[in-house]
Amino acid sequence: MKKIVAFVVIFIMAISLSAQFKTGMAFRSRAEMYCTSEDHQLWKRITDLRFNPYLSYTQNDYLMAKVVFEIGDIGFGNAKQGGAIGTDGINVETKNLFLQITPNKQNTVILGLQPYKDFQSILMDTDVAGLSWKNKFMLSGKELTTFLAWFVSADNDEAYVDNTTYSFGNTEIVADFEYPVNDKMKFGMNNIIQLGREFISDDGLNEIHKTSLNLWSAPYFAGTFNKFYVEAVFGMNNIRPEYEVAEGDGDVSDGEGQDHYSPEHTGIMFSLKTKYDVNEEVAARFNFAYRGADSDYIGGYDSYYGIKSYYSTGLEILTESGCGLDGKDQVFSPITKFANEYGSAGIILPAVFVDYNATKLVKESMSFINNLKLSLGLGYAMTAVEIDRVTGTDGQARPESWIGTEVDFKVEAKMFEELTCTPYFAILFPGEWYDYNGGHEPFTKVGVSLKTNIK
Repeated sequence: MKKIVAFVVIFIMAISLSAQFKTGMAFRSRAEMYCTSEDHQLWKRITDLRFNPYLSYTQNDYLMAKVVFEIGDIGFGNAKQGGAIGTDGINVETKNLFLQITPNKQNTVILGLQPYKDFQSILMDTDVAGLSWKNKFMLSGKELTTFLAWFVSADNDEAYVDNTTYSFGNTEIVADFEYPVNDKMKFGMNNIIQLGREFISDDGLNEIHKTSLNLWSAPYFAGTFNKFYVEAVFGMNNIRPEYEVAEGDGDVSDGEGQDHYSPEHTGIMFSLKTKYDVNEEVAARFNFAYRGADSDYIGGYDSYYGIKSYYSTGLEILTESGCGLDGKDQVFSPITKFANEYGSAGIILPAVFVDYNATKLVKESMSFINNLKLSLGLGYAMTAVEIDRVTGTDGQARPESWIGTEVDFKVEAKMFEELTCTPYFAILFPGEWYDYNGGHEPFTKVGVSLKTNIK
C-alpha cells in the first residue's frame, strides 16, 4: 500500500509539469476525545488523517476530466484503517471521477462519480454516480441557474421472480433552481425524486418487493442587508413505500391485522441561520433548527429526514455526525431518523454565537497568523413533542422533551495563508430526556483539527 500511495503522489507531481494538468491536495487531521455515552462515563479518543489528492486534465475549452482520490481516514493505531504498526492498510479510494463537457459558458454537463450538495445539506450531501446538467439563462435581466441530474445511489442487482425481472436499488432525479434578485439576495429550490425497490422477506416464507416513490423539496432564501446576513430553508419530504407480494405468496401484515401495510408519511424541517456584524472585530450569530415529530407509538413515521445529510447547526455535539467517526457515537442527531417504540421525537434547537476577530492582538508577535477568530456558542435543545422515555431509576416511562444545553468554545487560526488550526471544546448538560433523577455526567467533546489545501 505504501508503494501505491507513493506512486500516486509521484505520478501527480510528474504530470503537473504539463500546462494541461492541474493538481492539488486537500488535507485534514484531527485529534479528539469525547464522552457521549448515555449509560456510563466512557471516554473515547481518535486521531486520524485524510488526504484528497486530485488531478484534472483539460483537453480544450470544452473537455475536462478530473479524478479525486481519498487516502484515509487513517486512524492512528487502527489496523483496519492502516494506522497500526507496520501500516500497509487498504485506504486508497476513488472519491470523484468524471468527464466535464462545457459546450458554452451557459451549459456544463458532468458524467461520472461527482459531488452533490443541496443549499444547507438537509437533503443530500455526498458523492454519487450519474449524469448532471447545469444551465444558466437570462430571465428579467438576471441569470436563472438550473441543475438537472440523474443519479444512481444504489444498484443491488436484479432478480427473476414470478415471470418478471425486478431491478433493486435507488435512483434519484434532481431538479434545482436558483435565481438572484440582485447582487445581495437570491432565492432557490432543491428537489429530489427517489425511485426505489428492495427485496424483503416476510418470515422467510413470502417473496415481497418493496417499491417506493420518495419526494424531497427545499425552497431557500439568502440575503445580505447592510451588516445583517440571513439564510433560511424549509425542507419537506413525502415517503411512500408500497409492498408488492408475488402471486400466491400471501399478504403482508402490520402486526395488527391490516394487510398490505404501507406507511406513507411526510415530514417538515426549517433551518434559519443569521449573522450580524457589530463592528470589524465582533459578530453575533443566531441559528434555529426545527424538525417535525410524530409520537404515534405504532411507528412514528411522520418526521423529516434526509437521504444522506450533513446539516450543521454550528454546534459541536448537537449537530449531524457530531461525535466519533461518521457520527457513530451521536448523542442526538438533528436530522437522522430517531425512532423508538414510542415514535419519532424531532427537535427544536435555537443557538446563539459570538465571534471575536483577535487578529490585531497577535499580528505583531505572531506574524504567521493571518486570521484569528474566537467563538462562543450556546444551544438549547428540546424535542418537538414529548416522548415517553425510561430515564429514571424506577424503570417508569415518562413523557420527556428537554434534551439539554450545550456550551461551545472554539478558536480558528489561519496560519501561513493556507493552514487552518481549530481547537474546540464542547459540553452538553443533559436534560430530563437523559437525566430524570439528576446527577448525570455532562456529555463532553474536546479536540483540535488541521486543514489545508495545497495547490
